[in-house]
Amino acid sequence: MGDTGLEAAIRESVAGRGGRLERALFGTDDPAAVANLLAGCCRERLGEPRALRAYLPGVGLVVGLGLVDGRDVWLKVHRWNVSMRRLAAVQAVQRALADAGLPAPRPLAAPGSLGAGVATFEADLPGDAGPWRRATVAAGLHRLVEAARGLDADVGEPLLHRPPGAPLWPEPHDVRFDLDATTAGAEWIDDLGRQARARLDAAWHASPAVVGHFDWRVQNLGFGDGEIVAVYDWDSLARAPEPVTVGCAAGTYRIDWRLLEEDPLPTVDDMAGFVADYEAARGRPFDDRERDLLDAANLAHLAYGARCQHADLVASTGFGGSGDVGFLRLLRERGQRLFVGG
Repeated sequence: MGDTGLEAAIRESVAGRGGRLERALFGTDDPAAVANLLAGCCRERLGEPRALRAYLPGVGLVVGLGLVDGRDVWLKVHRWNVSMRRLAAVQAVQRALADAGLPAPRPLAAPGSLGAGVATFEADLPGDAGPWRRATVAAGLHRLVEAARGLDADVGEPLLHRPPGAPLWPEPHDVRFDLDATTAGAEWIDDLGRQARARLDAAWHASPAVVGHFDWRVQNLGFGDGEIVAVYDWDSLARAPEPVTVGCAAGTYRIDWRLLEEDPLPTVDDMAGFVADYEAARGRPFDDRERDLLDAANLAHLAYGARCQHADLVASTGFGGSGDVGFLRLLRERGQRLFVGG
């Protein structure tokens, strides 16, 4: 694979994004060196790569490859919130849910080290970007939660559940966010984040934990005839009370950053509608205690997103839009009030 494939894509990405992710993962942003590392990993773990299908830098690095043996596969190099043990547990969930008929791509190789990250491979499970309906997205999350309910999967907790004595915010999920250098003007966000954390700490263990997907949004779903036919981004699995999973998804379910919308976040009414759709799929409403936990998780999730958006705006990264859109807009709209009634 030469300059017409992987190396050329890396060169274009580094030129456009600055190469911070490649340097964090591989210690270099040299296109030839990175291409050799990725192709060598694929060659060693699965087989000879034949063609590049996609090169998608983000939180980690996702690379779509066609192999000489005819398979289409995805290589993901994880840099954040991962260990080989946790990713092995995630793969066990993927296999179990695929066996149960859910649209989960099958893992193709055990997690392995690659540079400073961990590499995983999975089969291609294609789907379209849409059209989609909110009720379908909510019901899909419920189906995943129910199918995984009996699994003894050590996939860890979501980062919004902070350990005692830990800083308010976790390590940012993207290398471009510098929360420590962008505190000015974010005091109101931090205040809401502290309120959410106190509520979560008080109620977290009152509900049993289930396996949920903590980046459940349409960009991580593939659709066919309006139904979910593929689920992606499986390293976003974590164990938490069911209301926590739903509260987080309600805030971000309609996001697809690829569409370059100025404001892809839902409204407060949209969030409440997502919860109602989930309850319909569940067959029973959340009780008042569960709704308070759901609301606290939603507040914590949106506050973290707003804090990252604020960092983008202060640092003038070219991302983040303005303070009138996105997480900042939605966090101001919902504030500390309950967005779902009891």
